[in-house]
Amino acid sequence: MIKMKNKGFFILGICITLFITACNKGGKTGLLIPNDAGLAIHIDLAALSSKVSWAELQQTSWFTEAFNKAKDSLAKQLLQNPELSGIDPKGSLVFFLKRSGANGYVAVEGSLKDAAKFSKILEQSNHDIKIAKDGDLSFAELGDDEKSVIYFNNKLFVFIADASDLQKKAPGSFGYTLGNTAKYGIDSLKIFAKNTFGLKGDKLLDSDKRFEALIADKADMHYWVNSGALYSGMLTGVLSMMKFSALLDGNIGAGKVNFDNGKITIEGKNYYGKELADFVKKYSGSKINSETISHLPEGDVLGAFAMNFPTQGVLDFIKLLGVDGFANAGLAKIGINPSDLTKALKGDYTAALSNVTITSAPDAITLNNGERVPYNKEKTSFDFVFGTSVGDQPAFQKLIDAFNKEVKGQLPPSDSSNKTIQKLSDKWFVVSNAPSGVDAFLSGGKRPDYAQSFPGHTLAGYVNLQKIFRTAIANSKDTAYRKNLEISSGFWKTVNFFSDLKGGETTSKAVIELANPNENALKQLNKYADEMYQAAPKKQLIDEEAAIVDTATAVPAPPPAAPMHHKH
Repeated sequence: MIKMKNKGFFILGICITLFITACNKGGKTGLLIPNDAGLAIHIDLAALSSKVSWAELQQTSWFTEAFNKAKDSLAKQLLQNPELSGIDPKGSLVFFLKRSGANGYVAVEGSLKDAAKFSKILEQSNHDIKIAKDGDLSFAELGDDEKSVIYFNNKLFVFIADASDLQKKAPGSFGYTLGNTAKYGIDSLKIFAKNTFGLKGDKLLDSDKRFEALIADKADMHYWVNSGALYSGMLTGVLSMMKFSALLDGNIGAGKVNFDNGKITIEGKNYYGKELADFVKKYSGSKINSETISHLPEGDVLGAFAMNFPTQGVLDFIKLLGVDGFANAGLAKIGINPSDLTKALKGDYTAALSNVTITSAPDAITLNNGERVPYNKEKTSFDFVFGTSVGDQPAFQKLIDAFNKEVKGQLPPSDSSNKTIQKLSDKWFVVSNAPSGVDAFLSGGKRPDYAQSFPGHTLAGYVNLQKIFRTAIANSKDTAYRKNLEISSGFWKTVNFFSDLKGGETTSKAVIELANPNENALKQLNKYADEMYQAAPKKQLIDEEAAIVDTATAVPAPPPAAPMHHKH
């Protein structure tokens, strides 16, 4: 039998090679996803194939190498013509995760064009795979130690695999649980697969009007994250001591991704349960203003951000989490109370990182035997500035004095916090690595191009990817990866992101801009991946391929992807 030692690799292989979904049965969207799925991802293959074709993928170096290394004729045939798999190429890919307690399972769905071909491919991919009947459905068991199943009929296939022990990966659990979680057995996985085929009405995720509207808003990709369904019952450690359920209950993250000419755009919306929605409503409307960004440095920065949010809102959020008692006790220990914070902090925050420099100087360490071993000691320095608006200057000075006495005074002289420059005016408190940074911030009156889109948003940010890669090139001593850094520097440009609170919901948007604005981003990513593959140190590629082959020998070969054709 086949041993599936790396289920993650297998699932990834299914996702990449199948690359299609079920759009032929179900509710309003045609997607068979249960209404309590913790995570759902939908990829529109028709949209993606209009932007990069299978033929273009075949022209890359990594594809050519994979084809040449294929050891059997079946693999070569499928790489040349994936339609031999029997999968319908005119669809989209759907992946979902459903869990209960620490148990869970993942599903990948797709539509079939020729079920007979699909069945044949499954059996030919490994002689241990046998197709059997379960009512009006056909199925195959995969794996040995860790079972998974594929169920299919003439139109649809559903792949199901266990995804238990999720609690060990939950934030706040620190990877610790009492005992081991029992995995779903093969009989349970079969039931999940058959139940997926039978989903209808209010059992479907698209019975939620928000999901229906999400899919109706055409995009290359859609995502849906139900935090309550995904994490509820998994919170251990520190998070179990907090009212974290207030953040999880009814918390839905939904969004879309589009690959356009010269950019990748990600747009999202967060819905909340009553308690958190009321909080968001109460503090909606906070906006960054032009005066705030006039203090940011002009020119070519590595990154910058600005935010406007009332200090009372931060305190209320801490209270919502049920940790206000701990917070108040900590403040009292340094002689501060919550009213000092609301009085001192007006609610505007902004910062910028202009440069990072790594220098080295001769140094030595002394061994136990007294021997001195010389080496070059590296030192990293940052050119940065941070500012926050002042509500009341005397109250703010009280915060500074408390910090300097109780916190800064306990730090070693070599700590970077003891080397920063800070200054308090009647309007701003500023921290920088240099006096010139403080003075430039306080003088204001600037119009940095990168921040002109910040005003009007609750949170906004900018990252100069191109400068980050150029800075890495200037500071890197590893010549083996220099070519990869140079390729990345010429490919990526900037990231702009925004977030707003309105009507009890949060909206967000991120735009990743590429250096070439005239060609579709997905087409460019295909070329970029190929260039990075060619430039990577050959020893690393050999090691990685050996590791993949070692893992893949324990994994049944999944059906191949359907070819992608350009729309006409």
